[in-house]
Amino acid sequence: MSHKKTSTHHKSEHNSDAGHAHRIEINSEEQADSKPAAGNAAEKIAGAVLPAEDIESRLEQTEKEKQAMYDRLLRSTADFDNFRKRVSKEKDDLIRYGNEKLARELLPVIDNFERALGQAEKSADNKALREGIEMILKQFIAVLEKFGVKYFTSVGQPFDPNKHEAMVHQESGEHEENAVISEFQKGYYLHDKLLRPSLVAVAKKPAEISEAEESSSDATLH
Repeated sequence: MSHKKTSTHHKSEHNSDAGHAHRIEINSEEQADSKPAAGNAAEKIAGAVLPAEDIESRLEQTEKEKQAMYDRLLRSTADFDNFRKRVSKEKDDLIRYGNEKLARELLPVIDNFERALGQAEKSADNKALREGIEMILKQFIAVLEKFGVKYFTSVGQPFDPNKHEAMVHQESGEHEENAVISEFQKGYYLHDKLLRPSLVAVAKKPAEISEAEESSSDATLH
């Protein structure tokens, strides 16, 4: 009976030693397997670190992209500012010249008032009529001036094709050549915009003076 217990004890010790040896072998294999993994991680870390030249190149590229975006932002801001100014000007012009059509329609009425006033001045019997027409005309002109409609003086001024329309050229020794000597119809401005030109007569040199100047010029040349 004692022999059996001893045999059993030896078997237990043998099994224990075998298990311990097996665990040592397994741990050795795990350590051997972990070494290549650690090596791979080190290689990955080394590969992730870029050379100095690549880092500088990437920084330069980033700086260029940032500058390009900033330039686009500046252009967009300038375009929007120009758009805002253009819209503001168009709005101001619309308000400023919105009564242009009305003003054009009213000008012939003023013309008729002035013609009637001219006829009334020729007759002493129509003094009251003349004064009434003159008062209405002044009132009418004052209303138009409130909206920026004003006539401009042409007689005695040099002919300007930008605001005068020559209806006739008249010989005159009393006026400078190309000067406006009379006015058939007044010209008007709407603020700083020409509403209609003035219809005028323009002075030119008398024929005899022109011929004398030409003869003098020919004699000088010969």
